[in-house]
Amino acid sequence: MKSTEPKKNDGGLIVRFLNRIIDAVLGALHLAKYKEQIMYLFVGGGTTVVDWIIFTILVFLLPDLSALPFFSHFPNAIEYTVAWAGAVLFAYWASKYFVFETAKKEGFSQFMKFVGSRVLTLILSLVGDFLLTGLLHMNEFLAKLIISVAVVIINYITSKLLVFNQKETET
Repeated sequence: MKSTEPKKNDGGLIVRFLNRIIDAVLGALHLAKYKEQIMYLFVGGGTTVVDWIIFTILVFLLPDLSALPFFSHFPNAIEYTVAWAGAVLFAYWASKYFVFETAKKEGFSQFMKFVGSRVLTLILSLVGDFLLTGLLHMNEFLAKLIISVAVVIINYITSKLLVFNQKETET
């Protein structure tokens, strides 16, 4: 016998369980009112780790293409782009279910807004790579660190204002 209640899209049992633990810990520490900001720091940290792991693996696995015309100016374009894509997928999932908790809201259109807002940071990363690594010949990992700080700040602002805003009505 099928239930007539609409199926909840709340991330599943594990997500609900983790959110209950997070709520209990933050409540015990009297930090519940700062949950969004605290979770964004954790999710942002996790996203940064995903980004750095993919970037680092690709830096060591891919051949040096800097002798080619495009790559002489954007020496790590492939690494940044692939790392960005992996980080965006992780960040969307984690932000949706743990930071902004909008799991019951828009589906594909919300994802497309999220990806669209993150394109800005991909462009920032590539311009930063061009300036810091391509022109100034800075170490690619130091350049990535500098770029990552700007990216985290811009990602929070765009996610909060454009993608997971609370003005939307729940469905």
